[in-house]
Amino acid sequence: MKVLVVVEDEPDMRMVIGLMLRRDSRLEVVGEAASAAEALAIVSDVDPGLIVLDHGIEGDIMGLQAAPLLKQRAPHAKILLFTAYDMRAEADAEPAVDAFLRKDRITELLPTVQGLLDLQPA
Repeated sequence: MKVLVVVEDEPDMRMVIGLMLRRDSRLEVVGEAASAAEALAIVSDVDPGLIVLDHGIEGDIMGLQAAPLLKQRAPHAKILLFTAYDMRAEADAEPAVDAFLRKDRITELLPTVQGLLDLQPA
């Protein structure tokens, strides 16, 4: 079972992300957060295999700036920056971010997560 944390400030989008990821029975969403502070507290308690991270989250720290902080707390976790913003160049330049996906390509979320976790499609 691969453990995941979802960091997204919009409750409806958190629900959609969780539903999509739970379609693969090998994935378990064990934490959901709306801000970097909440996410940091969650990853301190669990050892996630992957963090799905929105850029436009609540609080003073945006997703891209939260990525290195999350990686410090969960060094083995992969981080997927999943946002509506066109931030591929910024995501590619941030070593803590392992992959980038725009929200308008949400149908690619599950295959992207599976690929990051080295899981064959279910």
